[in-house]
Amino acid sequence: MDAAKIARFVERHQQWLVSGRGNEAGERAQLIGADLRGVDLRKVDLRHADFREADLTGAKLDGADLSGVNLSDAMLRNASLTGALLVDADLANADLRWADLEGADLAGVDLWRANLTSCRVSPEALHAALRCRR
Repeated sequence: MDAAKIARFVERHQQWLVSGRGNEAGERAQLIGADLRGVDLRKVDLRHADFREADLTGAKLDGADLSGVNLSDAMLRNASLTGALLVDADLANADLRWADLEGADLAGVDLWRANLTSCRVSPEALHAALRCRR
């Protein structure tokens, strides 16, 4: 997906968030199965976006607010998520091999069957994810 199209998705999503997630303005970002390899979304507010089955290999998501985001079955190999907020995000079945999650907030994250092989993540962050799950 080209940079201009991604920028439009982000802008519409921001409008949707500002409008209180209603129908007044904007639209929730639904990038299901999108090719977003290497995308730079550092410090972007993407709360509640839908990235199911998206390819985010090598993506830069440092400091992004990904609270409540659906990343189930997403490819996040070598992605950088340092300091990202992933509170209550769905990462079930996600491929996080070699991803960097240092300093990320994983409270309430669903990591069911996620591949965390060689992933950089603190034990405290994993504990927060496990402690908050139902």
